[in-house]
Amino acid sequence: MEKHSLVTDLINKGKIFDLVPEFFMGRPMEKKEMIAIFNFFGAFWEYDGAPCPGKPHAILKSGKHSNGFISCKEVLKYPCLNDLFANEIVKILNAEETEKIDVVVSSAYSAITLGFNVASILRFENNEKIEYIPVEKDKKGNPTIILGGIDSSKRVLIINELMTTGSGSTWETKKAVLKCNGKNPPPIIIETSYVLVHRSKDYELPDGSKVQPIFHFDMKDIDLETEVCPYCQAGSEAIKPKIGNN
Repeated sequence: MEKHSLVTDLINKGKIFDLVPEFFMGRPMEKKEMIAIFNFFGAFWEYDGAPCPGKPHAILKSGKHSNGFISCKEVLKYPCLNDLFANEIVKILNAEETEKIDVVVSSAYSAITLGFNVASILRFENNEKIEYIPVEKDKKGNPTIILGGIDSSKRVLIINELMTTGSGSTWETKKAVLKCNGKNPPPIIIETSYVLVHRSKDYELPDGSKVQPIFHFDMKDIDLETEVCPYCQAGSEAIKPKIGNN
């Protein structure tokens, strides 16, 4: 049985916790495999077809309406599955960059365990002194705080579990690294930021630096303050995912 068929077969049999990184050795995890893992936990949903009555669409935490919903925390809270996705990030890192990474930084909360696991894997490919540092959230819920700073000579890799907009938490994380040393020079930030699940139209941060997704989804986010929701217009009900029987 081919590896991707074995993965699907285990998931269908409810043996999802039997999945190990070795099933994905020598190849990237396929998007359909990632979706199957997320679907197992009700953590992935995408509107099927054109807007119409009878099929609901999502209200996100931001209040925006969307034709898709992805909840990384429902999957990444399991260490064995977190390992799978941390390995997928490490696979696509530039080999030259990997040797030079001193610190992995990610934001609170869902990306903390992912970032730590990426650093744990890199310690075998890089050096045993590699660090992991989380960016803590401020009173407004934005990832802006790094306690103690980061040595200005160290090279920092920024990762995130989910990116919806270029100006969101991935960018906030990078800004936190840039200002973490106060008036002293900031650490050296590796040019590309890596994102596990990318549901954004943006492939760059506001400073022009690149974002490399592992899994990309072309999902729409509709701001009702500036846009008309085509799903509401078509009679589709807007519901909050993961609430009650939704």
